[in-house]
Amino acid sequence: MNSLKTYPLTSGSDKLNMELTSMEVVDEFEDIRYTTYGVRVTDGAGDIVFAALDVDTRVEFVRQFIELCTQNDARAIHLPDLLEDYLP
Repeated sequence: MNSLKTYPLTSGSDKLNMELTSMEVVDEFEDIRYTTYGVRVTDGAGDIVFAALDVDTRVEFVRQFIELCTQNDARAIHLPDLLEDYLP
């Protein structure tokens, strides 16, 4: 898993960062390989607070979700529900 870009996520007094991630997936059963993009939130110490590593294969779709969260001061506790609502 690679971190492509980091966005500051203001969440109360916590210093959190939201990251756009990517990873290569190999499905040996289907004999295919693809890149999937996800979201990871880390605290100031680098500990993972939330991660959804296989959100979608469209990088722009995931990037827009991250930007929506960072621009609207989303709280880390709400990210699972926000992501569920965001997915088609």
